[in-house]
Amino acid sequence: MDIMPILERIKTRLQIGENFVPKPLPPLPVMVEEARQEWLNAQSYYNMVSDEDLIDHAVYLMRATEKKYMYLLKQARHAGVVYSPYAEKPYEEKDKNEIVNH
Repeated sequence: MDIMPILERIKTRLQIGENFVPKPLPPLPVMVEEARQEWLNAQSYYNMVSDEDLIDHAVYLMRATEKKYMYLLKQARHAGVVYSPYAEKPYEEKDKNEIVNH
């Protein structure tokens, strides 16, 4: 079995990945709100699960989403972000690293 064609295909696929440009992250307030929604969805899932085999998964998911939400909240507090999903335009981007409230 000749391994060279396989290695060439792998090399080609890796080279395609070199041109990949990742999307920029959304603003921190948006990430916090998305994480909050994920956490609330995980709590609902936990409350609706009835199969014993899925209970562990629901608990894991709920804990993981809570940790993510708490981490992002902490980051937002350290960055001085004050955000309300009910505000019309809660923030504007001055530059990519700073979010200023109205």
